[in-house]
Amino acid sequence: MMEKFDRIKMIELVKVEDPDSEDGLTLVFQENKILKIKIVNGKLVSEFV
Repeated sequence: MMEKFDRIKMIELVKVEDPDSEDGLTLVFQENKILKIKIVNGKLVSEFV
């Protein structure tokens, strides 16, 4: 499961939107890597956009 996050390993976090437009959390990393995190049906869900 952790390999999902390999693309942001050792990349600097530059911005945090809390809450974001969807009442979740958006993490913006260098190199235009964006990770959205939110709770859906009681489970933590994350996706790269």
